[in-house]
Parts: sequence; structure tokens; C-alpha cells
Amino acid sequence: MLSRRFVGFTSVLLLFLLVSARTPRAAEADKAGDSADPATKAQRLNRYAMQLFDDLNYALAEKTLLRALAGVEKANLVDGPAGLATHGNLAVLYSQGLRNPEKAVFHFKKALAIKPELKLGKQRSTPETEANLARARSEMAGGAAPQGKEAEPVIQAAHGDSTGTNGLKCPSGGEIQAGDEITLKCTTAGALRPSAVMVYYKANGGDQYQVLQMSKASVAGDTTTWVAKIPGSDTKAAWVPLYFEARDDSGATLALSGRDDSPSVIAVKGAQKTAAAEPVAASAESGDEGEEEGDENEEEGDEVDDSNPLARLEKERWREHQGSKGTWWLSLGVGSGFGYAGGHSTEAFGKYGIGFNPGLAFAGLGQAVPEVGYFFGRNTAVALTGRLQAILPRGPAGTATGALTGLLRLLFFTEDNGKVRWYFACAAGAGDGFRFQVEAQVLNSSGNPTGTVKDTVRGGPYVVGVGDGLIFKLGRHWRWTVDEQALVGFGNVSVVFDLTTGARYQF
Repeated sequence: MLSRRFVGFTSVLLLFLLVSARTPRAAEADKAGDSADPATKAQRLNRYAMQLFDDLNYALAEKTLLRALAGVEKANLVDGPAGLATHGNLAVLYSQGLRNPEKAVFHFKKALAIKPELKLGKQRSTPETEANLARARSEMAGGAAPQGKEAEPVIQAAHGDSTGTNGLKCPSGGEIQAGDEITLKCTTAGALRPSAVMVYYKANGGDQYQVLQMSKASVAGDTTTWVAKIPGSDTKAAWVPLYFEARDDSGATLALSGRDDSPSVIAVKGAQKTAAAEPVAASAESGDEGEEEGDENEEEGDEVDDSNPLARLEKERWREHQGSKGTWWLSLGVGSGFGYAGGHSTEAFGKYGIGFNPGLAFAGLGQAVPEVGYFFGRNTAVALTGRLQAILPRGPAGTATGALTGLLRLLFFTEDNGKVRWYFACAAGAGDGFRFQVEAQVLNSSGNPTGTVKDTVRGGPYVVGVGDGLIFKLGRHWRWTVDEQALVGFGNVSVVFDLTTGARYQF
């Protein structure tokens, strides 16, 4: 009877976990359909990119943010909240992750042009980001805007403003007026002696790179200067992404400055914006504010400027993926235990005079541990946990085959500053409690032992206990957990120590 009930209960609970785990992802997948407006897509890409940033996957984070930037520019949302968030996150990425201050300052300037009073959230405020933000403010304040159209701008490699590999140095950024012709200058030196240097760029916000071959302008010692011009008819979008490639006689690549998925960017002042884009940006901004309004005080002690999409995206990403207030999880673990079996009588055969000596005992083969939990604070959570114990190999007919117990656990977590997060827990619950399988002595009528038989000793039905453990971040939603706890059974007094490990889905 107990075995049948154990199997049925386990099947129902596992089915519930599988359905529940899929539901949030299915809803999110439906929401992420192609029908989403450009502002929403940009917001989603920003959130995903910063999760990659926190996972130290800087290359993919950069690629994701540049994809968001391309979508923002194509939809003419550059001067709205989507452009602000994307430029701000790129500035953070280049400040902390990729360590490219020139690109960081460039994107901070673009963000400050949209929101001059921009401030960084607490999670992103580091000496590097603050220094680059201050430099961007200073350079913007110190440079007066030119009157009328400038002379043809020359953007060339210079100390502190160039990127490249193996002796190729080319521009990493710059700023022009819309419609200006751009003269680009690169240098090659040392052992790098290419037969050609190519520049790839996107004209007027296009999706495909165009290519120009640079001309050899001069040679001084082992340094060669290369020059190419991008026509003014191709510089009318908000920025010009570009990268450079040095080739040998066979056309093989010798060196790169930038890449197609991580280009340098030249900003374009006075780029044309279409009026049709304004309602989209406005509706996206008002919609985001409404969505976040209810979370105003979600993070204790954190003040978030809800007019700043960069701060709103950061708060939402932190809430959903780092285990702060409002986060749910589903987990399933497996484990086993041992402990102290108290008393002097076994369950099935004790009434026939079969007894045992109290002491250390094994809690069967093990147990499954399903759990659903919720963070009601940044570092505090509550969870409903099942302890579905199986006793294998089974004893004689009539002995127990397992124990089913439900626990309510209160958990206290450390701050989530890396891959590993520790916690302490206390628990209380009821059910079958827990059981140990023991060998009891069979006595004859004279009280002399004649053999042994396998039986069970129960702890419970009421249990209380304490525990601790760790969670290891595998990815955006998935965690691996290791948990240990000690449970004391009352009614029948015994103590069990459990060690459990398993997977957690956090959303």
C-alpha cells in the first residue's frame, strides 16, 4: 500500500514540476515573438546582454548589444529610451568587461546626449565606469559645437584612439557631421607587410557591409600609411560601423582592427530622424514606466530613476535572474541520509517482541527532493520542500518501503556577487517523518536470539531541523544546488542527516 502511494505521489509531483517549469518559459517565448515592437525587442536584447555580461561572456554580450543598437537605429529610436539603454550598457561593457575606455567614452557621450543627467545604478557603478562617464562629461562640456559644415574630417589611428592586431592600427571611433565625406587613415608596421588593407562599413544604417580598398599613402621606415574615403552620400545615418582587414597577396587575412560582429563606430551629428518613429518611442517609454511602477520599492535601499531606461532594465534584470525580491524557483534533487535511530522497538515486528539496539543507521537507498521557492526579500526566501524517501532493498513483506514528508523552509542567502551563493535554512514539517532500515534480533520464548530480520525504525511524524548549502550559477536561469540538513523527528525521536544535490530553474 505504501509503495503504491509513494509511486503515485512521486509521479504527480514530478508532472507538476515539469508543467510549472515550462509555463514561464512558454509565456516568455510567446511574448518574444516577431510581433514585438522594436523598442521591446531592444529592451529584451539589453536584458539578455547584461546577463551574459554578468556571466563573463563579454564577446556574446557585445554582439547582442550591437544587434540591439542596429535595431534601434533602423527603427529611428536612437534618441529615445531604447538608444539610451543600449549606449549605456555598451559603455558599461567596454568599461568593465572589454577594457576599452575609448569605446566606453564614445557610448557614454551618446547616452549623455540623450540624457545629460545620466547616473549609473549601484550595481554598475565602479571606478572604471565612473571615470569614463566623468571623462565623457568633461569632453562634451569642453568642446564647442562647430558652426556650419566642417572641412573634410580625417579620422586616423593615434595613440589611445586605435585598435588592431599584429601591427595594424586603425580608427576606433570618431564624430562627423551628417553628409560629410570621411577620410580614414590606418598604419601598418613591424613584421606586418600586407599587400592590401580593406575597410568594411555600413552605409546609412544598412544591414550589409560595403568594402573599400585603402590606398598606400606613404612609407616611413617600417611604417606604412593607408588611406580611404567614405563618400558623404553614405554618412547620413546616426553612426557608421566599420572595421579593417589587412590581406596578403593571396587574399588571406593577416590582421584585423575590429570585426564584423564587433565594429568600431563613427558617430554622425545631425543625422535625419523620421517623425513616424516618435510615437513608437513615446509609447515604449510610457509603457516601460507603467510596467516598472509597481516595483518602485522592490529592492530594499535602492533608489531607481524610473525615467532612466538604463536603470529600469538593470533593476528588472537583477530581479529576474540574480535571486532578489520577486524571484521564483523550481528544483529537483536526489540524496540520501544516515543518522541515529532511537527507541528499542521496530515498526513491523516490534509487537512480536523483536527489538534492536539504538544507534547509527542508514536511511535506505535515498530520497527525491522536489521544491518550489520564492524570494520575498533580496536575501530571504521561503520554500515548500518534499522529502520522498524510498527504502531499497526492501525488507520482508509488511515492512515499510518509504516515507513521505512535506517541509516548510525559511532560507537566508549571502549576496549574489559571483557564481556561488551560500545559504542557511531552518525547516519544519510533518508526514511519515523519516525511516531507517535496521537489522533486528529475533528472540525465542526464552529471550535468546535465534536470528535477525530487516525492519524499519521511524522518526516523526513531526520534524524540525536546520541546514545550509550552496547554489552554483550555470546560466541565465539554471543553477546547481548542494544541500545538507539535519532533521529531528518527534513522536518517535530519531535524528537524520541528509545530503542532497540537484538542478534548479530560477525565473
